[in-house]
Amino acid sequence: MRVDMRMRIHGTMLLLGLSVAGCAADLREDYPFDGQASGDKLVEVTAQEDGSNVAIIDATNKSSTVFFDIDEGREMKTDEAFDTNKWDLSFQRYVITMNGGGGNPTGEVAVAVLKDTSWDALTSAPAEGYQQDASQPVFSEVEGGWYAYDLVKHKLVTRDELLYVVRSSNGQYYKLRMLSYYDSAGTPARLSFRYQRLASPSETP
Repeated sequence: MRVDMRMRIHGTMLLLGLSVAGCAADLREDYPFDGQASGDKLVEVTAQEDGSNVAIIDATNKSSTVFFDIDEGREMKTDEAFDTNKWDLSFQRYVITMNGGGGNPTGEVAVAVLKDTSWDALTSAPAEGYQQDASQPVFSEVEGGWYAYDLVKHKLVTRDELLYVVRSSNGQYYKLRMLSYYDSAGTPARLSFRYQRLASPSETP
């Protein structure tokens, strides 16, 4: 009788364990990290030998938005971003918004999304295909969004086949590819991306 009871208890605990494992939190809804930014410097840009730049955005604070000026390669504090209206992209955890459309109706930033396009082959911006944020941000919705969600590992995985072309608030063009949602230590919401200036298209979009 005791052996039977122990087996029942063990079986119940095993089922509960499997149930908990199967219902692990979706990182897009329940972040495991508290969300306090690691420091005052929320944007780091490093120049690469090929002329491109790699930016790291510290979007770990769940209640804050980080504004990025792609023309100058720097963070814009909230007051400056709103006063000048010269920010280009904003980051809040995994959500990337542009300064145009739903992100800001008075903004002029637009983005084209290219699929299966070689980084090195793209030297000038396309003449058409630019969009602004509508009901959903372009980075999240067009061509399925910049990331895929791994349901087994519960991690955001960058979709390398997508290349973005950003028409900035100053009318300049940049190619941009997302690199990772995590830093080298595995901290989430430390987004990194590569970007580089492009020649303007022969026809203005």
